[in-house]
Amino acid sequence: MITSVQVQNFKNLRKQEINLEPLTVFVGANGSGKTSVLDAIHLAVRAATGDPDKVFGYQRHCDWLYTRDGQGDMSIMCRTAGGEFAVNASPPAGFPPAPDFLGKGQWEFKFTPTEFTAREDALRPARLLVFLHLNSTQLAAPSYADRHPPRVEYDGEGLASVLAYMALNDPDAFEELLSHMRGLIPNLKRIRFRKAAVKRLEKEFLRVGDESVERRTNRVYQGEAILFDFTNANNVSAHTVSEGTLMLLGLLTVLLGPTHPKILLMDDIEHGLHPLAQKALLDVLAKVMQTFPDVQVLASAHSPYLLDHLRPEQIRLMTIDKDGYAACGRLDDHPLFERWKDEMAPGELWSLFGEKWLAEGGMPK
Repeated sequence: MITSVQVQNFKNLRKQEINLEPLTVFVGANGSGKTSVLDAIHLAVRAATGDPDKVFGYQRHCDWLYTRDGQGDMSIMCRTAGGEFAVNASPPAGFPPAPDFLGKGQWEFKFTPTEFTAREDALRPARLLVFLHLNSTQLAAPSYADRHPPRVEYDGEGLASVLAYMALNDPDAFEELLSHMRGLIPNLKRIRFRKAAVKRLEKEFLRVGDESVERRTNRVYQGEAILFDFTNANNVSAHTVSEGTLMLLGLLTVLLGPTHPKILLMDDIEHGLHPLAQKALLDVLAKVMQTFPDVQVLASAHSPYLLDHLRPEQIRLMTIDKDGYAACGRLDDHPLFERWKDEMAPGELWSLFGEKWLAEGGMPK
């Protein structure tokens, strides 16, 4: 679990330190920095456990991530039970460059702590991290897996393979997942599978004289496709069920599957869900986190109905301050919180208070 994150000069987060709970939900207007916080945590962990040049350089160049009018390094520091780890990115000389040269400069990266054991101790609670951007089309698609065990990718690709693997190799976990799904989708009877052809674009090398020539070719594999049985309809293709049903199934499969993460980051956790299903989802998350007490869920949301079923200390508000940068605070930091906390649910308090008070330095009591 990451207990806090400190971000400086990353996107619209000029300088913020945010304490985190096992379940933390960020709310606020579009563009207020919710996703930026999740991005910062994701990139910091990936950079600290891999190659920072690939994480920050090839995929998302620091020139684009650096806060406009920022000063100094871009830095992200995460605190866990094992200590602190941080990644610092120093801009090249002459930064910022002219528009034509954005994305071409060489940044310098530095990690702390530099001592291996201390760094591993700090990283260990955060190493198994997944950032989900689930897409219903990818969730519904047939899939073929050549890795063991298979996994659900960040966009939902591979869901059918993971579910089929669970049904065959871990029927107890598969039945637990179905039980949770039936609680969320009452008319769901079962989930089954059928064989389906899956095309994959792959590289191959051909020998032409003394040279090797690369080409891409489509190969066809025998994969799995998901079928749903409902009380009033059997053999329903995954492509025809609701987006909310697929999102729930994908999320639960990630949490309960063979490669479940220790930290799950998720944008718009309530996407496509009815208000009653939002409550049921939080109930399921609570059960999962009781079963796996080392799991942490950090998510963004826009629904006051979802907040009604959270504790105030689990909610972080995001807004833009008068200088155009992100500001973050707790719902229970509002000056009028104590007066109204017993009269209103957290979602109602958020609707009443909003977030602008964070940028205005609070409200009079």
